[in-house]
Amino acid sequence: MSLFSLFAVFVFASETVLSPLADSLPAQTAGAVSQPTVSFGQLHVPMPQMPFTVTQPTAPLTHHSKKSHYTVVLLGDSMIDTLGAGVPDLHADLIKFFPSTTFTLLNYGVGSTNIDYGLERVTNGYTYLGKNVPSLVSQTPDVVVVESFAYNPYSSDANGIDKHWLQLAAIVNTLKSNLPGVKIIIAATIAPNSTVFGDGAPGISLSIADKLSRTNIIKQYLESTVKFAASQRLPSADAYHASLDVFGNGRLTYISSSDHIHYSESGRELFAQKVTDAIINDNLLE
Repeated sequence: MSLFSLFAVFVFASETVLSPLADSLPAQTAGAVSQPTVSFGQLHVPMPQMPFTVTQPTAPLTHHSKKSHYTVVLLGDSMIDTLGAGVPDLHADLIKFFPSTTFTLLNYGVGSTNIDYGLERVTNGYTYLGKNVPSLVSQTPDVVVVESFAYNPYSSDANGIDKHWLQLAAIVNTLKSNLPGVKIIIAATIAPNSTVFGDGAPGISLSIADKLSRTNIIKQYLESTVKFAASQRLPSADAYHASLDVFGNGRLTYISSSDHIHYSESGRELFAQKVTDAIINDNLLE
């Protein structure tokens, strides 16, 4: 059992929202995206400067959407699952900026699963926490937010980063082929903190070196996810860079004080803000 798999099992014991990943899943390919001569993670993609603080206007500028109702689906691992049923923070932001529009938000997060299982769930139904969930595409969403799955990575080497990149591309291609006209947002969740990562989770006792190793890998995948969005010219909800402190560590204000992995309330608000920003800035509903 790998170090990350062992950690997922421990977290499952303390978080009822998490469940383990099946030992093996069918490999997927990304179609149009080909393997480069260098790792995807090494590609130079100019990145915009991201703010380090959450700013919410006191009197938001309201917007008018093309339709009166939209369905938004969020796909990911526990970093999506722990946003809650109906993703209330995001729902509150959307109705604030689009007061004449109604929204259905569907949480397609499954804890302790990697991007392979995320791709599978796009076109296949599944069972989670005793509930049968239909395939993502069967919900005919208008907008799909694809989170990085960075907290459940393959490995730290270039091959793992490249495989992850290609699986992101496969998800995008599958969504587009099954849902013509769907709007896709690529999201990078909050940054981990290498000093306290996993502290408070029952049964977990990580060394300083182990915390640093785990969080460095997660950050590599988050960085690569942001680069993927930029390279494919897809809207990006980048909570990762916005949650880093000046030392490149995850800000504690955004991280749960219970397990030091998932969100605090401020972290959920930050993620919701970044998704809302992507929807508004890229005119996805207008």
